[in-house]
Amino acid sequence: MDFFNAYKGLASSLLGSFVEGQIPKFRRLQRDLKMANMNVLLREYLCIVFLTGIFAFAFAIPISFFILFLVLKSLPLAVLFSFFASIGAGIGGFAVALEYPAIAASDRKRNIENNLPFAVLYMNTISGTGAPPTLMFKLLADFKEYGEVSVEAQAIVKDLEVMGQDIQVALERAAERTPSPELKDLFWSMITTIVRGGDMKGLLEEKSDLLMSGYKRKIEEYTNTLSMFVEIYITLVIVGSIFSIVMITIMGAISGFESFKGLAQMIVYVFLPFVSIMFIGLLKATSPVSS
Repeated sequence: MDFFNAYKGLASSLLGSFVEGQIPKFRRLQRDLKMANMNVLLREYLCIVFLTGIFAFAFAIPISFFILFLVLKSLPLAVLFSFFASIGAGIGGFAVALEYPAIAASDRKRNIENNLPFAVLYMNTISGTGAPPTLMFKLLADFKEYGEVSVEAQAIVKDLEVMGQDIQVALERAAERTPSPELKDLFWSMITTIVRGGDMKGLLEEKSDLLMSGYKRKIEEYTNTLSMFVEIYITLVIVGSIFSIVMITIMGAISGFESFKGLAQMIVYVFLPFVSIMFIGLLKATSPVSS
């Protein structure tokens, strides 16, 4: 966090005046920053985005030149291609920094919707004791096991206790900033129940049953997807790698194994670990079970 604040300060001091004229072009980013729960102003983050693009361009120049000169053995070509490679790196750094809030908001949405069925079940249990909504959110905020749902509850408690807002306004603000449609619907349903004086326990019980049914359905779908991924991994990666190594060994026995040794090592030490890590990341990204 200290590094981020220092980087933000540097970016603002260098590019603050330039970014002022660019803000209208990036209004969409304001919504992403809010939903990603990033406590940074749009102007400040735009400075970070532009400075990241500049740094990516600057750092890519010597690195790409060194690599290309070793490969091409030509100074003019190395200079030319390293320039274009650096432009690509600068654009890439700019694009990644620009899209990061949207990616972070998407991750928060997934975390919220994975934890929400259990959080609402917890709230329903508390509501059964006759506790008011304010106490429910205080207890939920203290119970960190519900991930980003607990973070949303902490923001509501802050609005209630620090900002001095009533529960209706705090829930309205929470509904505006959450990236999850399911949580947004819950907040608006609670607002309606509070305004009309309805049965909060009945609402939470209904929402709990609905969300838990949806969660079970996600688990079943993920189980089917997991089976398909395992079959693909075994068939294409494991069996394919074994077949390739066998073929390389046969060809090496015919023409001299040393010429194929490097290829076999690439499969064992580079291809298999890389693809395995990719599969693990894919399974983790699609899992409905929050870590």
